[in-house]
Amino acid sequence: MTGRKTRARAAAATAVLTGCALLLAGCGIKRTGVIESGHAAAAKVPGGKNAAVLYFVSKDGDRLVPVPFSIGADYTLAPTPLLRVLLNGPSGPASAAGLTTALPQVPAEKSDAVTVGQYSPYKGLTVNVPFAVGGLSELARNQLVCTVGVSGVRDTLSPVSIHGTDTTLPSADCKTSQR
Repeated sequence: MTGRKTRARAAAATAVLTGCALLLAGCGIKRTGVIESGHAAAAKVPGGKNAAVLYFVSKDGDRLVPVPFSIGADYTLAPTPLLRVLLNGPSGPASAAGLTTALPQVPAEKSDAVTVGQYSPYKGLTVNVPFAVGGLSELARNQLVCTVGVSGVRDTLSPVSIHGTDTTLPSADCKTSQR
């Protein structure tokens, strides 16, 4: 009788140790890197259906942060004035939260040169700015692309090309993460 109990305990201990070993081994699942999955997710923006989204740089300087912007429930801001608001940099709660911009300031006398071209279903939108764009950081380019691409045309995520004083950057989609 004692031999059977000892064998039963040994078998139970072996089963427990085998189960623990399998759990520790992770069942053969290997680690993977970040998997890109396409466009940024859509989100409800406070301020009603006419609210736009401005993209500013996080206080850590490593990513873009969407900031809802609305003048009123019955008013939709056109793409060109929206771009001008972006180029003025963060203000109010966005500034108080430490958000910044990677874009150069545009002097008041050059603000008329800040425009957004007519939307094309095949080409998207073109942003025109009065400064060199060839040396802009990826964050700065994405500030322009995301703000205009997400809010420029209602219910449409548009690709955006950027035309500056030195060159025209090819059309791009919004990327809020720099990974």
